[in-house]
Amino acid sequence: MEKLINIKEMYKHYPVGTGKFTALKDINLEITSGEFSGVVGPSGSGKTTLLNIIGSLDVQSEGIVEVLGKDVKSLNHRQSADLRSKHIGFIFQTYNLLPVYTVFENVEFPLLLLNYSVAERKKMVIDALEWVGLMPKIKSRPAQLSGGECQRVAIARAIVKKPQIVLADEPTANLDAENSHHILRTMVELNEKLGTTFVFSTHDAKVINYLRRKITLLDGRIVSDDIIDK
Repeated sequence: MEKLINIKEMYKHYPVGTGKFTALKDINLEITSGEFSGVVGPSGSGKTTLLNIIGSLDVQSEGIVEVLGKDVKSLNHRQSADLRSKHIGFIFQTYNLLPVYTVFENVEFPLLLLNYSVAERKKMVIDALEWVGLMPKIKSRPAQLSGGECQRVAIARAIVKKPQIVLADEPTANLDAENSHHILRTMVELNEKLGTTFVFSTHDAKVINYLRRKITLLDGRIVSDDIIDK
């Protein structure tokens, strides 16, 4: 399997007064293509920080972080943005939809930064909305949708460009159990059909039950890394 994420002896420090707070400590982690894995642990354990570094939204203080063969710390602002826009999809717990845009326009938005024609964008958006079962809502705006539907729009937006990696930060935090399971089944199906690699940050037991690999963080350290036999 292709190695997509390679992290070696990585630390992340933040300045605090005259000292520093170490959010991540000696992280060693490899993630290969097609994985459905999750970084789990209590609030404050460093899960979101780790995902942000993998997604090149932040950089490590020490160590090596390679994503899709690129040294994240060596990338300039434009190169980091290029890596994210072409190869990484993001799903957040707060959806981050644009309220004045329709469902179609929200999902199309990431494609506007890439070199696709109008016809190509339309097909890609329709394909993504069909994957998540939201074609009937294509002309709706976020205020007209339920929480579960908003999260499905966010998933469609994340996978519309068929990225190699999707990073999902607490994607079920604002959803009830029924919608959570629907969202998770959708992501499992996308992982299996498209081969998309998913990496979650979560402490939600519902999400953990779907994972095929559980990477446990505690106080900024990986304390266990388990393959889950499904």
